Amino acid sequence: MSDSPFKVAGRYVNLDGSVIPPKGMLRRGLKWKLGRERDPHRLPDALDTPAAPVEPDAGHLAEPPHPMQVTWLGHATALIQLDGQTLITDPTFATVGAGAVKRLAPAPLAIEALPPIDGILVSHNHYDHLDLPALRALRRRFEGAPVYVPSGLGGWMRRKLGEPVVELAWWGAAEQGAVRVWAVPAHHWSARLLVDARRSHWCGFVVKGEAGRVYFAGDTGAGPHFAAIAERFDIDAALLPIGAYSPRWFMKSQHMNPEDAVEAAATLGAHLLPIHWGTYKLTDEPLDEPPRWTAQLAGEAGVPLTLLWPGGRWTPTGHDGGWRWPGADAEEGAV
Repeated sequence: MSDSPFKVAGRYVNLDGSVIPPKGMLRRGLKWKLGRERDPHRLPDALDTPAAPVEPDAGHLAEPPHPMQVTWLGHATALIQLDGQTLITDPTFATVGAGAVKRLAPAPLAIEALPPIDGILVSHNHYDHLDLPALRALRRRFEGAPVYVPSGLGGWMRRKLGEPVVELAWWGAAEQGAVRVWAVPAHHWSARLLVDARRSHWCGFVVKGEAGRVYFAGDTGAGPHFAAIAERFDIDAALLPIGAYSPRWFMKSQHMNPEDAVEAAATLGAHLLPIHWGTYKLTDEPLDEPPRWTAQLAGEAGVPLTLLWPGGRWTPTGHDGGWRWPGADAEEGAV
């Protein structure tokens, strides 16, 4: 008998029972990489320009002016500061995948410059989300901070890092100081090697405290999980991925594009904080197309949005380090 309702024949599945990668994933991947069948760019004037990091305010990191604060550090790495707890998500700070994926936008903070970390959230085991060198450096500096992982990943993480590690099934929760951390569904897959696809699960996280609720989606395509999360949680801010979506015929099931992210934020009724763009060149779309397109769509849909540069900071009462339309001066254009 399976130990999870989301596990079939020893491998995990999505909330709707679907499987990624589907049969022929390797063949499809080779077709993309070798054939370079490109989608037409949504915004022809978009550029392959990496995100431009800004230096976070050390004082605001050490003593947040609001009990709910989010600082984006690039790709899927963010600091969620809520009710006195500081959690870091999917930490990456440099080149990942044993040098295979170069970091194009430098990290706005080194690990040595981080404020005290109380917990580490890891959504799944892909190399650009589970970067073992970064996790080991964090464990050396913040040895008591638990690492939260989805089902099936706890044993591997304990072998690599030691304790404390907290393994959570979808909809499972744990107390983290004054806040509570839930693992919630994502529409994705897992693998470190060709032979271990879907042997561990993948997830997002909801962090809930007295000051509010922050949702970190991890890595995900569109799917029914957003409605399921909205039924259970009143989300204030949602960190949703907007990049790594082209070619659409290959990426649609596993990565959202700006249309998907804006629709998901509307479903959640949340303030949209886009992540997963401008840091690594993973797919075919220009690096600065995701924020341009997201700003356009969110404005049309009336979805509250704050686009940040890496190092930018958001609270319910304001933000700094905001992304600006290309060519906008210092007095206008921040989104």
